[in-house]
Amino acid sequence: MPTLVNEIIAQLPLSLSFGPSATPAGNHLFVVDKNAQKLSQTNSDLLHRMTTQLLYLCKRARPDLQTAVAFLTTRVVAPDCDDIKKLGRCVRYLRRTAHLPLVLEANCVSNIRWWVDASYAVHPDMRSHTGATMTLGKGSVYSMSTRQKINTRSSTEAELVGVNDAMSIILWTRHFLEAQGHTVRENVVYQDNESAIVGKERAAIYETNSPSRRMIRYFFVTDNIHRGKMSIEYYPTGDMVADYFTYLQCGYGIPDSHFTEVLVAREHDQDALLQMLTAMIKSVIRLISFLS
Repeated sequence: MPTLVNEIIAQLPLSLSFGPSATPAGNHLFVVDKNAQKLSQTNSDLLHRMTTQLLYLCKRARPDLQTAVAFLTTRVVAPDCDDIKKLGRCVRYLRRTAHLPLVLEANCVSNIRWWVDASYAVHPDMRSHTGATMTLGKGSVYSMSTRQKINTRSSTEAELVGVNDAMSIILWTRHFLEAQGHTVRENVVYQDNESAIVGKERAAIYETNSPSRRMIRYFFVTDNIHRGKMSIEYYPTGDMVADYFTYLQCGYGIPDSHFTEVLVAREHDQDALLQMLTAMIKSVIRLISFLS
């Protein structure tokens, strides 16, 4: 992956190479200006190519880029000048953190932990955004950051749709580990919206007040809870790691302990510092060449 990371960084236009990027994206990530100037064909092709490379990278080694990349993948058809600025921020963050590895540890395969969250109506078409991540001890074994396929009428419904979006992989993971001979004692899904935590006592409310499509999602989840395939527990919003994969945080407010535990390691060794210094020197050389 270091070769791919360096290739992506090297393609970043000089005009987008400067400025601090503490996170992959800002709070304006999903804001789209319909009047923004469209990119030229050359820059459009560049954005498309770099977004594809970032998509490959974030799915395999850098899950912390997923939220920004998830948005950029929706903009490759007709990108504008704001989109390439957002790409630039993401790559500058990657350049600053190029040394970060994805560290996976399976401390207890019997206990699967999921964090699932949704940001309500953050896209221009008022659709919500689902974020989820799973660990077996340390490191994000699986993560997702995706726009929801339907519009929802409340944050509670958005959270329910978010869990439904992740249900296939939640159940598949349990079945896969059991097929390898492991005994899965817990398959826990953490949520920070108490009104969305599905439990047996809420069935009557959904049954009488919800359209059929919402009832199907709800009862599919509760059925698997009743059969012991999974459980849902409350997790405080301030510690909700899945916020990293939604609009709400985009990297802000995530404690270092959770970043290290679930995403990638932040330890800075000598090799990492050397890589950072080398990248800075290359940037200075490019600037001098440009000015001369």
